[in-house]
Amino acid sequence: MKAFTKLSTLLLVSMGLLVAACHDDDDFPIGNSSSVELDLVAEDLTSPLFLTQAPADKDRLFVIDQIGQIRLIKDGHLVETPFLDLKDKIVQLNPGYDERGLLGLAFHPDYAYNGRFFVYYSAPLRSPAPNGFNHTSYVAEFRVSQDNPDMADPSSQKLILAVDQPQSNHNAGTLMFGPDKYLYISLGDGGGSNDKDLGHVEDWYRPNEGGNGQDITKNLLGSILRIDVNSGAPYAIPGDNPFVGKDGMDEIYAYGFRNPYRFSFDKHTGMLLAGDAGQALYEEIDVVTKGGNYGWNVKEGRHCFNAADNKNPLAECPDVDPDGNLLIDPVIEFKNKSNFADGLGVVVVGGYVYRGKEQLFNLGGKYLFGVWSQGENGGAIYAADATPGAANWNFKKLSITNQPDKEVGHFLLGFGQDNKGEVYVLTTDQSGPQGNTGKVFRID
Repeated sequence: MKAFTKLSTLLLVSMGLLVAACHDDDDFPIGNSSSVELDLVAEDLTSPLFLTQAPADKDRLFVIDQIGQIRLIKDGHLVETPFLDLKDKIVQLNPGYDERGLLGLAFHPDYAYNGRFFVYYSAPLRSPAPNGFNHTSYVAEFRVSQDNPDMADPSSQKLILAVDQPQSNHNAGTLMFGPDKYLYISLGDGGGSNDKDLGHVEDWYRPNEGGNGQDITKNLLGSILRIDVNSGAPYAIPGDNPFVGKDGMDEIYAYGFRNPYRFSFDKHTGMLLAGDAGQALYEEIDVVTKGGNYGWNVKEGRHCFNAADNKNPLAECPDVDPDGNLLIDPVIEFKNKSNFADGLGVVVVGGYVYRGKEQLFNLGGKYLFGVWSQGENGGAIYAADATPGAANWNFKKLSITNQPDKEVGHFLLGFGQDNKGEVYVLTTDQSGPQGNTGKVFRID
């Protein structure tokens, strides 16, 4: 893994994505063991970012490959023909490192009857976009082929939402239906660094600087959205969204995020958990609630953020925004390996609360998340005590007993969960979307 360590660190420093160091609690109980195995499920992918299963589906897994394809794993084998190929719709990706591409997939809760599913992808900049912007993010609906359940109908695309992105990074990209059957969408702050470049609106806390994360009136960036795709044209707004009838964009469910790349809902409690990538010093996991303000760029994690010098936090900052909303601290914060000797690693990757065959290794009810890279040993997986209402969740690194040095050994790109609650890990050996080293593992 030494071959990619220096390159990956330099790339992520330039993107402002370096993260965190761990609060590793030796007394944290994970059943009787903090050891798991990674069982190989599929390989020969390029850059697998996400895995899911269609509702009521027992036999197939759907994997997003960043290069623009949704791939099927059926009967334990990777199907050669993609379920959907969007390569001709996405931007041209930088093979060395890129945060754009095909990023999100969500099946409608009634997919078995209506065949509807939704994707999030990065397209070339549309013509009405502001000058100097980088690309346009689309949320689009497709339908499964009427003749073949293993193929989507590529001609069925219906555009649901378009968001112009000022920079190439911080695109977030998760789509997920919540327990309320509304579609949730995560958007980053628009990219660049410190939330203050081109296309970042004026910050109430720092006049004449950017601040999409704290803006709820001029754009949707830096937020998690919630929309109703069963009504309206192309969608409707849930009546209890926090800014309906108030000063704020109606689609916004929660805000104050930098890059909430991956979020999930706990199958048992319904908790919405998001991993939000930090700037230079701190990384975070948030329990997201309706109307919540999660602090960026006034705060990075639990610390006051200094947009003029991001490695030196301010001594003081507000606890509330101008509307009196509390800046909500994360339940997990950890340090950036590049700036702290005891740093955890590079780039948090949000995961899932494990709800699978709990008797196998006693991880039931633990929140599994990771880091993209910790250096020579690739990424790492952590398990947290997911306690609703607790302000600070303890967590501990998992030992991978069937991998060399008991480490993941690859870049960790994402997690997935099937209908049984089993959790999957998606990896690559490349720092960008190239080659065929992408793999899918199941935690077992």
